[in-house]
Amino acid sequence: MKAELISTVFLSEKRKNTLLMLMEGPATIDEIKESLTGTTSAIMAQVKILLEQRLIENEEDEYRLTSVGKIVMKKIKPLTETLNVVEDNKDYWDSRNLNAVPEFLLDRLGDLGSVLVHEPDLNHLFEPPKELLTSLKTTKNASTFYSYFCPTCPCNYAELAKREVQYDLILTKPVYERLLDEYTEQHDAMMEARNSNIYICNDDTVKLGALSITDDLMLIAFFNKQGIFDHKKVISFEESARKWGKDLFLYYKENSEKIK
Repeated sequence: MKAELISTVFLSEKRKNTLLMLMEGPATIDEIKESLTGTTSAIMAQVKILLEQRLIENEEDEYRLTSVGKIVMKKIKPLTETLNVVEDNKDYWDSRNLNAVPEFLLDRLGDLGSVLVHEPDLNHLFEPPKELLTSLKTTKNASTFYSYFCPTCPCNYAELAKREVQYDLILTKPVYERLLDEYTEQHDAMMEARNSNIYICNDDTVKLGALSITDDLMLIAFFNKQGIFDHKKVISFEESARKWGKDLFLYYKENSEKIK
């Protein structure tokens, strides 16, 4: 039976997608057909298997998850979402050092949803992705972490300070000292802004490259497994990814010292 249920869910995209759809609520057969690709007979064949395995039931012309179906899918949905994130960019995830992410958030990696892997060319290696720059122009809230010095960061965040955007900035001590020494005007603008908060993170605990969360995106950058920062970044525009990013930011914030 164990193997039967596993194969029922995972050996057919139609069955898996039907179950995921029904997690959102009951649906008619016409609604199921609209959400899937394939002939009516092919879809009905998969629905029949789900009925036989008692993962779904039919009541008043609507299909819904059974109690067993709900229990099974509550466990399978996070796994499915994680597999989707990883499989879409296998080479990227396989090359990353993910020790920077606590286990409770690795368990929720599927929250990132559909992601874009940004790999800049040599002419733009030290520039943030255009998606982030565009978002910073309109966002009302921002949370950013850097463990390396980004040359455009002082100007970008001094501009946020002038616009009175609510933001938190976490830096490592060496990055903060460079900001203080080489970008005094921008540093002072950040320090004087009433809506900004600046923190210094303990260098010993940092393994993350960068993290930014705005009102409409989440960006994260990891070191690779060789400990090199290769400027590859992951961007997601999904609400669940922003929530995931905020939780990771809070994790680092709780291990940082506020200086302003």
